[in-house]
This record gives sequence, C-alpha cells and structure tokens, in this order.
Amino acid sequence: MFGHKLIYTNFSLDSSMDILTKPLALYAHVPFCKAKCTYCDFYSIVGKEKEIPAYLRRMIQEIENAGSHWDLSAYHVDTIFFGGGTPNLLSPAQLDMLLFALLRLTANNSAVEIGMEVNPGEVTLEALQAYKSIGINRISIGMQSFQPELLKFMSRIHTVEQSLETYKMVRQVGFENVSADLIFAVPGQTLQLWESDLKRLIALDPEHISTYSLTVEEGTVLKRWVDDGHIHMLEDVLDTDMYSFGRDLLEAHGYKNYEISNFAKPGFQCRHNLNYWTGVEYLGFGPAAHSYFDGRRHWNVRDLEKYMNLVDISGEPQDGFEDIDQITTKNEMILTRLRLSEGLSLQEYFSAFGEDLLEEKQAQIKKWDHHLRIQDGHLMIARSAWSLIDEISSDLMDAMP
Repeated sequence: MFGHKLIYTNFSLDSSMDILTKPLALYAHVPFCKAKCTYCDFYSIVGKEKEIPAYLRRMIQEIENAGSHWDLSAYHVDTIFFGGGTPNLLSPAQLDMLLFALLRLTANNSAVEIGMEVNPGEVTLEALQAYKSIGINRISIGMQSFQPELLKFMSRIHTVEQSLETYKMVRQVGFENVSADLIFAVPGQTLQLWESDLKRLIALDPEHISTYSLTVEEGTVLKRWVDDGHIHMLEDVLDTDMYSFGRDLLEAHGYKNYEISNFAKPGFQCRHNLNYWTGVEYLGFGPAAHSYFDGRRHWNVRDLEKYMNLVDISGEPQDGFEDIDQITTKNEMILTRLRLSEGLSLQEYFSAFGEDLLEEKQAQIKKWDHHLRIQDGHLMIARSAWSLIDEISSDLMDAMP
C-alpha cells in the first residue's frame, strides 16, 4: 500500500544484533488538534491542519540532520512513539514517511515497539488498517471517561459511543497491544462514577490501562477557571481514595501496577515509557520535543512557525539545552526508578555512582522507614505511600550546588 513498507522490512534484523548495541527511544511530536482540552499543557495548535505537509518536510529534515550529527552506530531503535497533539491527523502515508525516516537512523532494528495515540471518533477503519500495515503495533486510545458530562467539562470532542466504536475497530483490524487512558479527580466526579468508568474499561479488556489524576497546569483553561474561582478541584483525600480504589480494582483484574499511573497485563508494559523511566537515551523530533542523548538534554522551540523556520535556516530547531552532571543523573535515577513498582536497584546505583545509597541517606531513609521497603536488592516505596512519592524522592536526592 505504501512505498516504504518493503524498506521497513529490510531494517528488521535478527534480535541477537540488539545485544551488541544500546537501545534508543524515538519520539515524534504531532502538535495538531481539532480542539484544545481544558487541562492540556502539551504544545498543540488548533485549526492548522493545512500546515501538516510543511511540518512533515521539516521534521524529516530534522531527523536526517540528527542522523548526520550523531554517531548512532552503537545503537538500535528499541521504541518509537507518535504523540501529540493528535497523531491520527496525519494520513497513513505521512506516518509511513516519518517512520521510514526514523528507522533509517540506525541499522540494527528488530522487534521495535511502534506506538501512536489516537483520539476516539477521529480515526477510520481504513486508516487503522493502514497504520497496522506500515508497522504500527501499539495503539493508545485517549478515552478519558465514559461520562458525557465529564467529557464535556474536559472539552473532549468525542462521545462515549465513539470511544467504544474506536476500540472495536482497533480490535477488528488486529491490534493486539492496546492501551486506554482514563482521568480521575475531575470536578463533578464521584467515587461511584470513577468505579463505573473503570469497570466499563476493564470489560473491554485492553492490554494496558493508564489512569491520571487531573492536575492544574500553568497556561491551561483549567488553571484560569480555578484561579477565577469558577471551578474547585476535588480535595486531596478524595483524589487519593480514587487512585487507591482504581489501583486495587485493576490489580484484582490482572493489571499489574508497574508504574504509578500505569497498569498492564503480563508482558504488555509500555516499553517506550519504561525507556524514559530507566534512563535509556532518547531523541525527540518536532516542535516542543525533548531529547536526552550523550549526557545532554535539549528541547525544541515550542512554536510551529519558529520550528519550521529554524529547520530551514540552520537545521537545528533547539530552544535550549543542559549538560547532565552526576548530581542531576543521581537525582533523576532516584525520581524515576521510585515511580516503578520494582523500585530502584541498589546495585545499579552503586555501579553508576560508587555509593551505597542506604549508607549515604541513612537519616532520610530512617525518616521514611514506615513507607520504604527493600526487596530483592531494590529500594521501593510501599504501595500505601505512593501518594507521597514526590516528598520521599525529594528527601533522598542530593542538593544541587
């Protein structure tokens, strides 16, 4: 169907090659949306779909420039994710071109997890069939709720029926790794409504479920509503109760809570997100995309027009960068690993920094003794204390100079 399918196949080599190279995660940001959700602080733009071809040319140029700039001979592509925004606003042929450019970055690619977000009601059966044919193998559906009034509050433009129909089509074309998102602690939501949403999603039987507490982010419509006093967020105790209830219900139905907000059946954890949480290097492309590579973190400009102009002028659409020193690396390892149910490997920490974390942080660990556990050589936060992860992690981090 698409011109690069055969070439994509040529990049799928024997998985034994991956043992000799380091994993690399790739992210492509698609900033276009049909509507802006009240809570969303990701960079996205509405009503600019006519700019997609121009944006696509620049992103492919950015990817090709990265391939020339970085020595990627020691890497293999492990995961690719198309996020946004709304990636399904790109046609299958456009996604195919992007995928081809991304896979060309390294020579040794096999068993790559290639995921994309789709919005309910915005994707057709034919498009889903085409996505699968070009190599997409993981679909994440932004359902958010099965309550019409809550969808309206969040400015979601899909209906409950469209969520169900989109899920049905995803299964119909043969996707076997499907994730769905739900949001809790929404003003007007009760524990009973949250239970209803969870049970309805569990009945659909996706392989992966993400649950996110609604947070008030700077620059969002929700932030303005809250500041103006038009909206009052739910109390923290109800937020925590919803999280705990959801975690227990999902785990009772076979979804392991492997990361604070993420639940999966065995073997279906999101590899792409795990790469972020376990320190795998990644390259991001498109406006507002972030990268972490070769000891440096850099990020692109958060403006589509500026992004395209910079690619044209210099090929470098970066807005800033920071070199990651040892203290930052240590602190980020603590922060990200403690988000995982398996916790932080004390041996990995010692190998990386030559320090015994339990010895170095005796006072802090004693302070949180009732909320921490050590099991199989890992330091982890007790299930009952996951709501305290920010406070505990901050205490265990080194002070920045």
